[in-house]
Amino acid sequence: MNLSTTQLRLLGSVMYFAAFSLFVSFLADLVIKIWPIKLSELNWRVGASGLVMDVLMASIVPLAIFYFAAFMNNDRKTLQFMRWLTVAVGVIAIGLLGLFALDAVQVRAQLPQNVKAQFIKAALKASLQGTLSATLFIWFGLTVGKVIKSVGVARGADAKEGMLMVGSREASPSRPNLRAIDANDSKKKEGTAGLSIDG
Repeated sequence: MNLSTTQLRLLGSVMYFAAFSLFVSFLADLVIKIWPIKLSELNWRVGASGLVMDVLMASIVPLAIFYFAAFMNNDRKTLQFMRWLTVAVGVIAIGLLGLFALDAVQVRAQLPQNVKAQFIKAALKASLQGTLSATLFIWFGLTVGKVIKSVGVARGADAKEGMLMVGSREASPSRPNLRAIDANDSKKKEGTAGLSIDG
């Protein structure tokens, strides 16, 4: 099924909104659960860190939706911003994991023997979620960066080989929907020119 540039952007806008709605929902739920903030309390820090790990893991799906929508819209600026933000969140998550491990050891030492096993299971689950989330966030950011760079290199190479880069007339000046057209192939078709525009 071939979709026009306008149709792709309409779908992309809906996906943007869906991803943003999920992010806001997860963040609001987190704030409600950890409020009021009590950084000086050990138990609060451990509990809040565990909830943050849950939110990070749940955010993987809306993050993927957001990236996909940005690619559909050919929104290079958004992709650049999101990839750096994603990497930063992943690095922060690694630091949070270290603090969580230190606090968890202290909490475990204060717990009665009959609840230590349950606490250890919960702490291990939170640590696993945090590790996976941090890995995926950093992986997302680095991979998107490589894709953006490779697309730029490919377009430059195509231009040198006689490929004509044409923007869609429906695309905005800041976000052209670039498309490569081989001028040599167009000469093989009768009654056609070596220029094609989406839309």
